[in-house]
Amino acid sequence: MRRVGAEMRVRMKLKFEQPAELWQEGFPIGNGRLGAVVYGSPEKEDIQINEDTLWSGYPKHSYGDLTYEGIEAARTLVRSGRYTEAMETLEKQLEAAEDVQMYEPFGNLYIQFMGDREISGYTRELNLEDATVHVSYRNKGVPYVHTCFSSAAAQGIVYRIQADEKFTVKISGAGDFLTETVYEKDGIWLYGQMPGKRGLTVGGRNAGERITETSDKPEERGMRYQGCGKVTVQEGSTEAGSDGLLCREVKAVTVFFAVRSSFNGYNRHPYVDGVDPGEKLLEDLESAKRTFEELYREHVEEYQSFYSRVSFELGESGREEMDLKQRLILFEKDRNDRSLYPLLFHYGRYLLISSSRPGTQAANLQGIWNKEIIPPWFSDYTVNINTEMNYWMTGPCNLHELIEPLVTMNRELLENGRESARAYFHANGSACFHNVDIWRKASPSTGRAVWAYWPMGGAWMCRNLYDEYLFCRDEEYLKEILPILRENTVFCQEMLEETKRGLAVCLATSPENVFIHKGEQASVAYYSENIQAIVRNLFRDYIDACERLQVEDAVALKAKELLPLMAAPAVGSHGEILEWNEEFEESEIHHRHLSHLYELHPGDGIQKENGELYQAARTSLLRRGNEGTGWGLAWRMLMWARLEDSRQTEILAQNIFHLIGVDENSGKHGGGVYPNLLSAHPPFQIDGNLGYTAGVAEALLQSHGKEIVLLPAVPESWKEGRVTGLLARGNIEVDIAWKDNRVSYGLKAAGDTVISLRIRKGESVRVSLKRGEVVKGDVLL
Repeated sequence: MRRVGAEMRVRMKLKFEQPAELWQEGFPIGNGRLGAVVYGSPEKEDIQINEDTLWSGYPKHSYGDLTYEGIEAARTLVRSGRYTEAMETLEKQLEAAEDVQMYEPFGNLYIQFMGDREISGYTRELNLEDATVHVSYRNKGVPYVHTCFSSAAAQGIVYRIQADEKFTVKISGAGDFLTETVYEKDGIWLYGQMPGKRGLTVGGRNAGERITETSDKPEERGMRYQGCGKVTVQEGSTEAGSDGLLCREVKAVTVFFAVRSSFNGYNRHPYVDGVDPGEKLLEDLESAKRTFEELYREHVEEYQSFYSRVSFELGESGREEMDLKQRLILFEKDRNDRSLYPLLFHYGRYLLISSSRPGTQAANLQGIWNKEIIPPWFSDYTVNINTEMNYWMTGPCNLHELIEPLVTMNRELLENGRESARAYFHANGSACFHNVDIWRKASPSTGRAVWAYWPMGGAWMCRNLYDEYLFCRDEEYLKEILPILRENTVFCQEMLEETKRGLAVCLATSPENVFIHKGEQASVAYYSENIQAIVRNLFRDYIDACERLQVEDAVALKAKELLPLMAAPAVGSHGEILEWNEEFEESEIHHRHLSHLYELHPGDGIQKENGELYQAARTSLLRRGNEGTGWGLAWRMLMWARLEDSRQTEILAQNIFHLIGVDENSGKHGGGVYPNLLSAHPPFQIDGNLGYTAGVAEALLQSHGKEIVLLPAVPESWKEGRVTGLLARGNIEVDIAWKDNRVSYGLKAAGDTVISLRIRKGESVRVSLKRGEVVKGDVLL
């Protein structure tokens, strides 16, 4: 639609005046499946590469750790208030649980310049508008330009170096799991094999990890994979050697790099029953026959079909051309660099577009970017908050297609989820514990009950899937996700039992948090508000889905009967939402998780009209504080935005820009960002980036209640701005421009509807929208 507001134009780019020395200073690129971190060195370029199916292990799952009888014994203990004993009963069994497999790096591609170099005028940029790394400098006064991108259209990474003089480079590859490297006159071939099942030495998760050596038995061997870099040069010659491909006296060199694995599905053995990676690789390499200009043009066109849907600017700050690290240092001193806010917002969109596309794997804890053999938390899918946070932006940022990998993962999880429900609970439906991998592990992971005993991962992700429908209103999509919602609803129904306060899922944890009971720490309670809230929202969503599709379903009818009988959220003596069935002493009042506030977000059960609970949610947030991990800050920001508190939203947004040292693991400031703006837990987790983008969208536009609200929590320092293309629930596209107290807007609905519209704290008005027509307004508040 024709956009509202005066034109502002700030180029969205990450800029440095020196090459990256560390991974956390490099630029991530990706096409959804194939990613890389580019260092931008004018001496020896390092391109660290990932492919989204490169995981250890194979689809073999154990269900013999935790037992139904053991869970029943713990349940009996919690009914009598013996919480610590119940926790110990579960943890004795969980010690032997099988952990998730690991997401592994492909390796590195190196481009090394030969001869002496004298570099000056160095600049490198990641342009978010064309998803391309641009490096420029002078060598002894002669201009050089490096360009790199990962193309979804061509399914390859493209790297080109151009100069106004002849130069010589050597191209080579390396990787921890590579088994063979072959250099030819026109390229480089890399062959490798992922490890089989990995094991843990004594000490548990993250203590003394080791990788299981590759077995001679085919059924115990890991995934095969291949990479190929096709090289073309302008002038000069190429020569294959034992340690690399030498490109001698050339004026330009272009590398097209593609990767494929033997992955053949979550339930098929990648070695015994895998595909031939070479066949698909040869198809990819057909793209290498096109010119660089053709590859770049189609890459930009394809990428911008997603990226250009939304724009957001707050005007210039005068620091846009500064080195990014210096900008972050200055921002912590004066908070005056307002253009950083939209930069990080668009970076989040860029990262999700680059790590999640239809047909790829879902974005994991690190998106698709990991350089470690043993990555933090194994770079898995942690589904007690982090995976869900990755996808909160898809609806409001009009990126519906990008949620497809999450839908696929949840559909695939049903098979193992049914076995988890049957084995551990003697229940029907599907249950998924908190760690998932490419083989769709749904059983508990080894470790303490505080994180390992929590079978609600699938039920939580159902909230993402259904909320997405509320934005897109695509009935075919709703039909696709309905069986996923149903299986999880069945499991939740069978887990409910009577308590003094109503139906509850009994024997429960609140993700990764503990309480004090009789002077001791405990994590297992009779029930928890987190699990109760997940079930309430799932029941509401499934009932609503069936009604919209006019499906008569016994499970939905039962959910309708059970919902009003469930134990409601309770308010404690401090005016806070209680996290567990009793008002226990909190072990860590500023805990990073906000699990007990699920009804506020991502749920929709606590809204303004809920009065006491709405205020109790605010009190709970105040008690938790404004510090936290990277993703914890993003969730806090989003919660405050939902409460329409612009001041607290601004404080959290500012805290997110805290610059974290690469070797910094903790500190009073908690999380923040690394120099390349990747979110620091620390260490790196991408959910902080993606959650921040969702938080900004929530501050700009809300539609979870009975009205659409424009600028509900815009920070006071954002005195002037413009956003276009955001989506409200009901598939209504929204543009907003504001300056001081004047707000202009444009609304475009996908179908005829009447809405209630409010601007900031003003009064609601009813607005009629006709399909495809733009309704504009200009209001002085």
